[in-house]
Amino acid sequence: MKATQHFILFLIIAGIIVVSATFHLSFSPRTDVQFHQFTITFDGVNATGELEYNTGFLTDLYVFFFGSRNLDPYISNFLFGFSEYRVVAFQGNSVMIEFTNSSRVVDRYYLHDACPLGSPVQRLVLVYPDGETRIYENVSATPNTFY
Repeated sequence: MKATQHFILFLIIAGIIVVSATFHLSFSPRTDVQFHQFTITFDGVNATGELEYNTGFLTDLYVFFFGSRNLDPYISNFLFGFSEYRVVAFQGNSVMIEFTNSSRVVDRYYLHDACPLGSPVQRLVLVYPDGETRIYENVSATPNTFY
C-alpha cells in the first residue's frame, strides 16, 4: 500500500472513532425500550396519552427503515393494566394513545383507578380537565385519583 492509501484508511478509522465518541453511538444492539415520560390527559371517562421512549441506535435505524410495528409488543406490555386503548400514531420517539373508559363516574366525580404499568417510568404527568397538572417521579403504576 502506498502512503496515501494508509493515510486515507487512518482518516476513515479516526473519523468513525470521533463520531462515535462525540455522539455516544453504541453499535451494540439494545433491544429494550426505556420509557421516560408518560403524560395522561383526562377528558371525562376517556383520556389521551403520550408515551415517550428511548431505544438504542440500531433499533432507531431499524424503526426508521422498517416502521414501528415491531414496537407494538413493548407498548402492549407497558399498558397491560389498561383495559381499552388504541395506539393512534408514532411520532419520533413518542407514541400517541387513546384510552376509552379509563375512568368511571361516581356521583359528580370521575374516578380513575390505579393501573399497573409494565415497567417503571421516570416521569408520570397527569393533566386534569381543569388544567391542573400533577407530576410523579419513578412510578410503576398510575395513582388512584378523582377529578
